[in-house]
Amino acid sequence: MQTRLVGAVGLLLVALWGCGSYPVPVDGLAAAQGSIRAAQEVGTTSDPRAALHLKLAQEQLDEAKKLMADKENKRAEALLLRASADAELALALSREATMRAKAKAVQEELAAAKKGAQ
Repeated sequence: MQTRLVGAVGLLLVALWGCGSYPVPVDGLAAAQGSIRAAQEVGTTSDPRAALHLKLAQEQLDEAKKLMADKENKRAEALLLRASADAELALALSREATMRAKAKAVQEELAAAKKGAQ
């Protein structure tokens, strides 16, 4: 009986220790902040899709910070991963929009040059 009680208490302690010991996702926080900063510097506001994903990334970062303050590090880490992904998507969408605009300008120049050569 006493062995079972000691075993049960030990199991309970291990379970409690495991729940409260998830590490603070410092690397995830830094990665998300860096991705968001990079997307902001590129100027994602020119593309509506990019701006939306940047906004989502910022909201997820803010929520993750709140979760970290509440010691819910595992959930915070998941949100930080999503924030990084959304910020990187915003950056990619912004770059795509820039490249499309440049390609369109080159096509227009080429069309004008062909028209002038005739």
